[in-house]
Amino acid sequence: MISLIITACVLGFVYSAAPGAVNTEALRRGLKRGFMPAFSVEIGALLGDLLWAVVGLTGVALVFHFLAVQIILGIAGAAFLLRMAWMSFLDARKPIDLNQSGTKEQRDFLTGIVFSIANPFGIAFWGGIGGGFAARITGMPLMDKLVILFVGFAAGAFAWCVGISLLVAWSRKFIGEKLLRGIFTLSSLAMAYFALEMLWSLIHSTIYPMFSTRTQLKITK
Repeated sequence: MISLIITACVLGFVYSAAPGAVNTEALRRGLKRGFMPAFSVEIGALLGDLLWAVVGLTGVALVFHFLAVQIILGIAGAAFLLRMAWMSFLDARKPIDLNQSGTKEQRDFLTGIVFSIANPFGIAFWGGIGGGFAARITGMPLMDKLVILFVGFAAGAFAWCVGISLLVAWSRKFIGEKLLRGIFTLSSLAMAYFALEMLWSLIHSTIYPMFSTRTQLKITK
């Protein structure tokens, strides 16, 4: 039982630590305003991940197999990332006050939730990992397996949320305004890249096959 919990914790930690839009935005807000903004983004994203876990580990995930739902989710996610990229770009050109720790000028927690929910990868991840994790463990009821996965994942991800937020807040004392502007600019470029990658994935895996199938049907007729 302990080894299974540790496996789930490591999975949650690694999943949350993966480079992506959430950690990029947490870094930007944390360097600008301190521990709480970074932690709020991370914990909001964790809540969104756990929501995807519930969806992916139940039959509700079947709803997201519909083409229209996938397209809407993909476009909404890309649009949100582009908005964050623009905000980061503007931050790089505004006067920066490094003494504004903890100010709530942005909806940090809500931003983290939206980041996570707008990422369709959560559905595929939980739909696949749930079945794989359940098949790997024998001699235990399915519900117990899923509870271990859910709780362990949440614990590992929470450890990452706290650790990265503390590290970002601590590193603020070593970063000057010029370096911070450079980081904001790189953050803007990273967000734009994630948005374009999401759009490309949507076109390549969803929209293009749909038009390709229709073209083949017309040729057949």
